[in-house]
Amino acid sequence: MSALEDRLDSDLRSRLRRDLLARGHTLATLLADVLAGKDTSPSLAALGLTRPGIRPEEALRKALDQVDGRRVLLDRNDDRFGRCDICATDLGALALGEMPWADRCAAHAKI
Repeated sequence: MSALEDRLDSDLRSRLRRDLLARGHTLATLLADVLAGKDTSPSLAALGLTRPGIRPEEALRKALDQVDGRRVLLDRNDDRFGRCDICATDLGALALGEMPWADRCAAHAKI
């Protein structure tokens, strides 16, 4: 059993994987809409993906990369999933349930 399996049971890991796939689907659909010239401003704002100086397609690609990176870690049972990329603090099941693509603890979220 891996350290990740010790921290997160199989049901939770399955749900987190489904949530990551759903988020990826949402982001990919929005990216397609942006590239097709559709106005996605409200959706991007609702997802917190509007940043000054960053084009919407860049923000969406970065978010997709983050989601895919987390999914790969989860699929590999890599213990880095659910830990801060900076300090390796366990983000906890509750936080991951809300945002399974999280890669920073609260202290490092602004970096």
